[in-house]
Amino acid sequence: MGVTGPRQDGDMRPTIRRAIAERAQEQFGLVTRPQLVALGVDPGQVHRLVRTSHLERRGRHTFAIAGAPRSYEQSVLAACLDTGGVASHRTAARLHRLEGFRSVEVVEVTVGRRLHHAPLPDITVHTSTNLPPDDVLRIGAIPAVSAARTFFGLAALVPDVSRTSLRTALDTAARDGLVSDAWLWWRLEQLRCRGRNGIAEMELALRERQRLGPTESWLERRFLELLEGAGLPLPTVQRRVRHRGNSVARVDMSYDPLDLVIELDGHASHSTRAQRDRDERRRNRLVLAGLRLLVFTYDHVVRSPREVVEVVEAGLAAATAGRSA
Repeated sequence: MGVTGPRQDGDMRPTIRRAIAERAQEQFGLVTRPQLVALGVDPGQVHRLVRTSHLERRGRHTFAIAGAPRSYEQSVLAACLDTGGVASHRTAARLHRLEGFRSVEVVEVTVGRRLHHAPLPDITVHTSTNLPPDDVLRIGAIPAVSAARTFFGLAALVPDVSRTSLRTALDTAARDGLVSDAWLWWRLEQLRCRGRNGIAEMELALRERQRLGPTESWLERRFLELLEGAGLPLPTVQRRVRHRGNSVARVDMSYDPLDLVIELDGHASHSTRAQRDRDERRRNRLVLAGLRLLVFTYDHVVRSPREVVEVVEAGLAAATAGRSA
């Protein structure tokens, strides 16, 4: 751990030095004053280790061993160790790798209201009277709120966090199985009784998903908003299409009675050769099953929204005529 030199560590025993190094290795190079004391380091030795740069301060009670590389994760864990809190809000969103938050640099933690402390530089500390064990987990070495609780924290930050960012992260997290609408609604009702910040914004986001359907991306949501704005009926989203009793494919959207399927090609999920090959094979199966297929790209939806609406309107008219013929 770099704690060496004649008498600079108060002739600290090798076993103690080794124990400190092992603890720091588990914590991105960090140790706390209580941890040092528990390992047998007296307060005078802690002071000397700091004075001789064998330990570097990362907070009031938290230190990094000399030479430990700095990182975002180290800063987050240092904040958690120093405050007794857990990573939350945008920090938790980054740790959970939520869409749109994977490169945030802000450090935010949540502590119980019973914990009082002076402000810390470069750290935002939130307080909560209700942080049950079910809402807390560990992401590696870092204690953090769950993905579901993270969304309520993000909702409380609106408008600093835009509604679009909140909804996009929610769509992709639901798609990836990190959260479910049913669980979020249940948690919302629990937190509503306690007057939590962000409840109104979270309910708005969930009701929008309920109204448009469980979309899985910003592109799907924007497409449905175009149809809704034009007065067109909304398709069923994320539909498993069956033909003659057999499953053909899972599609982005479908008008079931008309056998009309709509697929959206976003940049992220249709960018590689393997992804495009998979898509074309699946779409061939849909056509061979007798379904009408419309495909729109990200650029279509963003740059030519009127054309998109016109094509869907024409597709609905053609499918309706085909059914009545």
